[in-house]
Amino acid sequence: MHVIIIGAGVQGIATAWYLQQYGCAVTVVERNSHAGMESSYGNGGGLTTSAPEPWNAPGIHKVLLQSLGRKDAPILLRLKAVPGMMAWGLGFLRASKRDVYLRNIRRNSTLSAYSLRLLKEIREEAGIEFRHSGAGMLFVFRDQSSLDAYVEHADFLRAECGITNEALGRDEMISLEPSLGAIKEQIPGAIYFAQDEAGDCHQFCRNLAEKLAERSVIFLYGESVNKITNGKRSMTLNLDTGERLTGDVVVVCAGAYTPELVRSLGIRVPVYPAKGYSLTLPMDGWENKPRRLIADMGLHAGVNPLGGEVLRVAGTAEFTGYDTSIPEQGVQNLLGLVEAIFPEFAATMDRDNINPWAGFRPMSSDGVPVIGKTKIKRLYLNTGQGHLGWTMAAASGRLAADIILGRVPEVDAGHYSPERFGIP
Repeated sequence: MHVIIIGAGVQGIATAWYLQQYGCAVTVVERNSHAGMESSYGNGGGLTTSAPEPWNAPGIHKVLLQSLGRKDAPILLRLKAVPGMMAWGLGFLRASKRDVYLRNIRRNSTLSAYSLRLLKEIREEAGIEFRHSGAGMLFVFRDQSSLDAYVEHADFLRAECGITNEALGRDEMISLEPSLGAIKEQIPGAIYFAQDEAGDCHQFCRNLAEKLAERSVIFLYGESVNKITNGKRSMTLNLDTGERLTGDVVVVCAGAYTPELVRSLGIRVPVYPAKGYSLTLPMDGWENKPRRLIADMGLHAGVNPLGGEVLRVAGTAEFTGYDTSIPEQGVQNLLGLVEAIFPEFAATMDRDNINPWAGFRPMSSDGVPVIGKTKIKRLYLNTGQGHLGWTMAAASGRLAADIILGRVPEVDAGHYSPERFGIP
């Protein structure tokens, strides 16, 4: 079987890994010059089973309305984007009902835990480096009431999802993460998720793609797909170069761009881009650098010391359509987060060596991935992982490959199927 994968981001690369293991001939088509150049390039880098919550928590409609006109809100809704997201937005709001929200937390948790187990196997078999760390994640809180409220949620994650965690007092927190010493008095405590991991998603994609190429997977870089055609016995891709590529099966792993690729086939995928920003800063000369992922729940920001070499600072979710610009305000917001979390480092960091980035998280309307077959017999989807794309990649790729080959998956494929949205 010849399988064509559209997209060499982390979902496409993981899908290719399992398909080649199952004996398929695989071709990956990517519009960029290398693997992992879109959402996989500058994401936060967290492999976080601790964060299975979809973004459409109960009351999200109030959060979005309050964000209008603000430049510093953690979740921003731009008025210009509203007309193009009406259908998706209605589904997003419907899925914010408490029972649906809790059900989807469980589904995301199942796939995330499975994925970290598979990622370990990939790391060991492929022997690749990607600044991996298994030091866990620390959720810190700026006031006692917020910490107390989250403890109740952490209990739910432990009881219902099997996500172990530990509440830490101020002194215990500083003992575990001395880099927070400068703001010790501002943080009453934290929740520690020891099972969480971290890694550079871009490096993972690049290095695993090289391994796959050695195993006869074909990568066509710099090639954009402008049309997918369903034939009687095969699928055909028309490329912008004028070339045509034919395969037995096509898997669309194009992130937030998936809906536009399959729309001409009559398939409506409820995935919308949630724009995110990050900064990557060198940590040269920083003696008290952080040891693990830290989520500042008061500032709605995450910091990640990737490989002990660079600090990845990520924050903000912006619904603004497919606007790829990086406004100066966004950069300043992230610099402000660094100053608020690591004031001593901020005072000496190299501000001339700041690498800003923006990318689109492919957010499904219910906050759960969209993986599986479509009404087109030989067309499959692997998208919609949202903020958990890196975390869920290995399991998403394995699940997609299992479905394509008719294997019995280790997780309930129906929970992630496009059919739940009425996509036949």
